[in-house]
Amino acid sequence: MSTTVTFKRGSTYAATVTYTPAAGAPANLLTTTVTSSIIDAGGTTYPCTITMAGDGLSFVIGLADTTAFELGTARQDVKFIYGGVIFYSSTFRLTVIDQVTD
Repeated sequence: MSTTVTFKRGSTYAATVTYTPAAGAPANLLTTTVTSSIIDAGGTTYPCTITMAGDGLSFVIGLADTTAFELGTARQDVKFIYGGVIFYSSTFRLTVIDQVTD
């Protein structure tokens, strides 16, 4: 994943993630719980949807409505839970900018 993503407030947010199994990790994510949320610059948390690909090797993180996001730096966390244990978690920055045109 990229470390910083920029998007316009009010846009539909979607990020495609490709999973490459590491040694000792699940072969795919079909039996893994993946969760993600975004915390905007004002501290509000927005749970994201996860849409898993049929083969379990990629998924889309989505959030349909970003109109209430505070402008500035937000944080997104993605967690992978397998067998009740978080085996990987990644947090990265999002820069939320304002729409310039209507």
